[in-house]
Amino acid sequence: MVLDKLSHELMVKLSHELMANCATTKRISDTDSVPSVERQADAPAPPRPVTPCPCAGPEGFPLADMSAGDIRSKYRVDPRVLGTGQQGSVRRCVERATGRQYAVKTVRKSAPTVHPEGLAREIALLRGMDHPGIVRLRDVYEDAGCVHLVTDLCTGGELFDKICDRSSNRDNSAVCFGEDEAATILYQVLSALSYLHGSAVVHRDIKPENILFATSDEDSPIKIIDFGLSRIHVPGPEPPMTSTVGTMYYAAPEVLRKRYDKRCDLWSVGVVGYILLSGYPPFDGADDAAVRDAVRTGQCSFPASEWSCISKAARDFISGLLQKDPQKRMTLEQALRHPWMAKHNNIDAMIKEEVCLDGFLANGQQLTMY
Repeated sequence: MVLDKLSHELMVKLSHELMANCATTKRISDTDSVPSVERQADAPAPPRPVTPCPCAGPEGFPLADMSAGDIRSKYRVDPRVLGTGQQGSVRRCVERATGRQYAVKTVRKSAPTVHPEGLAREIALLRGMDHPGIVRLRDVYEDAGCVHLVTDLCTGGELFDKICDRSSNRDNSAVCFGEDEAATILYQVLSALSYLHGSAVVHRDIKPENILFATSDEDSPIKIIDFGLSRIHVPGPEPPMTSTVGTMYYAAPEVLRKRYDKRCDLWSVGVVGYILLSGYPPFDGADDAAVRDAVRTGQCSFPASEWSCISKAARDFISGLLQKDPQKRMTLEQALRHPWMAKHNNIDAMIKEEVCLDGFLANGQQLTMY
């Protein structure tokens, strides 16, 4: 299929030179990423109901369970918008019976990027999630024009915003996030991914914008959000995934080659880790084509001007995830047990640090410093 760039979705570009003035990036998506839904180039069709929805496509998701009617009968919805996206907006809401606060994401069914089957799959997926590192779906309402998803309220903001703030207010010689903080965040992301992959779910869009802080506290836990591109995939019985989806800066090389599995999420974690420590992406370029070429090449380097003050263990951890060959990439278990994770998360490493480092560095890709 031809790669479809969603030109209307503007994302802030994480780059060393343009961080301060927020350049934009594009999400990538194949036209077959949502089965049996044709994209309309002309006037949009009237909103289609999300339920009842067959939702029995290749991913095999069960039917999403939604409540019909007015969400305001159960929740007081704050009119102030916390955030907006191409599909809708997010507001704070309060459950009338308990006074508990939640977030409500209102998705416009008439939005050109909203597909009923895809939205129903996302809801069905979220209903089955129960992990502290994954946003919890509490309730779903559907009316004539919108679907309202009531979730945990995360008040600490996006990881992306923290990266932007710190990158614009630091000297080039200073790290973006300290190693303790970066390792703590990445360990939580990996733990959530371990839960997902153990349930045969591949996220396919891990990036700082999809990692939220639950609170504004310094030691706030994180939560992964946005399962719109996620799917169930069981390697072996199922062939490799082929839809080119995700966000270019974080997409694994095998995603661009249209033959991949759950290990694509680990590459994305490696990119996030690189950015946390340096403040800029490992694969960059003047335009989309250049970024795509850099990702396909998959050569990760650690310039001495930014990385000399970062430990060898941290560089090795990032390098182990950013292996172009998925067979050589660290597994989730290896990443969680890596000495750098153990040191900064009080984990009992099962392998001595020097042995582990030698093993990872010997499997094909050396750390590049210049």
